[in-house]
Amino acid sequence: MGNKITKILNLFIILLFFCFPTFTKAVEFDITSEYVILYNLNDDTILYEQNSNEKTSIASLTKIMTSLVAIANIPDLDAYVTITSNDFLGTDGYSKAGFRVGDRVTYRDLLYGILLPSGAEAVNAVVNNTLGSADFIAEMNNLAQEIGLKNTSFSNAIGKDDVDNYSTAADVANLLEYALNIPLFKEIFTTKEYTTTNNIVLESTLYPYQDILDITKIDGSKSGFTKNAGRCLASITTLNDVSYLLVVINASTAQNYSAVLDTITIYDYYNTNYSYQTILDSNDIITTIPIEWSREKEYQVTGLEEVEMFLENGTSDDLNYEFTGLDVIEKGTKKGAKLGTLTITDADEVLYTTDIYLNKDITYYPSLLLIILVLVIFILIIRFLRQKKRRRRKRRR
Repeated sequence: MGNKITKILNLFIILLFFCFPTFTKAVEFDITSEYVILYNLNDDTILYEQNSNEKTSIASLTKIMTSLVAIANIPDLDAYVTITSNDFLGTDGYSKAGFRVGDRVTYRDLLYGILLPSGAEAVNAVVNNTLGSADFIAEMNNLAQEIGLKNTSFSNAIGKDDVDNYSTAADVANLLEYALNIPLFKEIFTTKEYTTTNNIVLESTLYPYQDILDITKIDGSKSGFTKNAGRCLASITTLNDVSYLLVVINASTAQNYSAVLDTITIYDYYNTNYSYQTILDSNDIITTIPIEWSREKEYQVTGLEEVEMFLENGTSDDLNYEFTGLDVIEKGTKKGAKLGTLTITDADEVLYTTDIYLNKDITYYPSLLLIILVLVIFILIIRFLRQKKRRRRKRRR
């Protein structure tokens, strides 16, 4: 089941993440996170980034990959597993889901235990009952390569600080977007509370801060914390119909909620100061081009379609529109012919470029009529010159 899921997803997502256009502007918000990347998922655009391609420890953000490998290698999510003492080895000092030795729980319970409370014993239980540590970690690295995470390496499934367990904010964001295409992962990732089959209530790591922060602004998340990684959070939300994906790493450890606060601060900033704005309308007249040998004296260059972009509020009022192309439409130019290029800029930043084509048939004067007109004009000129010459002769007399 797992390999089929991976192959199917790869067909739809192959290296999509490395084709994201970037649109960033100076921002005014205070955060403590060292590594940050924010996507607008509506149009796959990077809105903001800070040290996003620098390698760093990622703590329990590692468990995003852990969950993917687990889902791919669990044949029956509702099969039962017995928690043993081996599942607690090496978990001292790390978050636990609350399972106890002897508990009989399902693989589904364990997945919720991994992603919601970030349970290290839940990780070990899945690893021990599927591939075993060595093969499981190998699969994590294989999948990282398949997705295209070039700056990522895994040495453990929990997210412990290790020289060989690292990633970047950009890679984690790409990993998360990949994961969100798996329905089960997205279902768990966007759950805040879950009760296991043995009645353990698992809560999101955001819950402790619900009285001091508006965690409802975060639709789904995975947190992390170690000495080297600091406070981390990978999350998604939708505000005013705009879907965002945000990764913050190495937020201040002075407050337990620093990464959550940074996340809400960034979401609030873009939700308040940015919106979709129309930068080109099909009725906008950009310029006019003279037409040769036609009753239609000029052609109006307009936007062929409505174009909206997610921009800082008020940006659309100060945009520059530049058309480069034909100075005149010559006789015989047919519908569909390229006339030039329209470029829309904000200050020195290019926002949009499109080719402009003649979108209508133009009726030109018939060639015979043109010849007649030329002859008539020629004759008139000759007659005028002759009359002028005659007048001069009369004056001399």
